[in-house]
Amino acid sequence: MSTAVNIDFSKFNGPVYAGRARGESARKQVKLDQIDDGADVVEIIVPDGTYTVTSSFFLGMFGPSVIRAGSRDAFVKRFHFKTPSFLQNDFEEYISYALETRKLFS
Repeated sequence: MSTAVNIDFSKFNGPVYAGRARGESARKQVKLDQIDDGADVVEIIVPDGTYTVTSSFFLGMFGPSVIRAGSRDAFVKRFHFKTPSFLQNDFEEYISYALETRKLFS
């Protein structure tokens, strides 16, 4: 049986999502380590009113999940981002950066 989980950024006090510590805190808040173990699909909703999601926040929140997935394709197969269009390229870069710098998350 497949499971789906929704993560809504509006619960993290936006519209600016910045800082690795805040990303790590958000990761703990939504129990993303447990989600990594169980959910088939994770849908992430970033509100339209968002100004930015910095690489530090993204990597704090999703870096370990990217590394655990092992590849960009495996990560985006499970993690579906609904974001304002201006963030899509940024998120692609952040995923690539996480894979290039795996040691940061060890």
